[in-house]
Amino acid sequence: MDGEVAVRGDEYERVVYAGSGLEELGRGATGPTILELLESWWAQAVADPRVGEPSAASLATYDDATDLPDNRILLIKDFDAHGLRFFTNRDSAKGHQLAATPNAALVMLWHPMFRQVRFRGHVEQTDPAEDLEYWSSRPHASQVASWSSRQSAPVDRREDVTAGFESAEARFLDVDVPLPETWGGYRLRPVEVEFWVGMPARLHDRVLWRSTDGTPHPLDSSERWTLQRLQP
Repeated sequence: MDGEVAVRGDEYERVVYAGSGLEELGRGATGPTILELLESWWAQAVADPRVGEPSAASLATYDDATDLPDNRILLIKDFDAHGLRFFTNRDSAKGHQLAATPNAALVMLWHPMFRQVRFRGHVEQTDPAEDLEYWSSRPHASQVASWSSRQSAPVDRREDVTAGFESAEARFLDVDVPLPETWGGYRLRPVEVEFWVGMPARLHDRVLWRSTDGTPHPLDSSERWTLQRLQP
């Protein structure tokens, strides 16, 4: 086909996957919980200098206005037994999509380590106290930017974005920036969690935890979760 771009041309050097971390999982009567394994992998990703942004994740949502899936990269704030938290403008595209369909899929990829974790589940808004706590910890400039930007709204020129920020910056000069009504957090509560390790010959290692009844359960317990190994 004329004009096509070969993603893997003659000069492409095939990556040899050489991950590890799931070999013993499922062989004994006991093993780590989802949260324990996630905490272990997370700590290793943070400690690995090759991983530039360990908290980066891909969040997939459904847009009922177009009947199409949507996806974007964002940063995970933290996670615990109840799920994974992220914060954003709730008046953004993803905010409207989650309001209409509060289900999502999320992927954390640490490619230098040949590791990936996939989540599917239900999404709920965080409570106002959580929103205010995190908002108060953000840098002043980031708070100002949240006030100046109508996230996902069309704009004619980049200069308009800059001008909006400068106007908000002058408004909040040397004062505390209040929490906008449209800004807050979400918690993804998984019903499925898959850990993936890239292995040689593309014989990747995969294990899947699935909720026994399709509803979210604490990630720090093995109760009401089934564990199975998947083929590559």
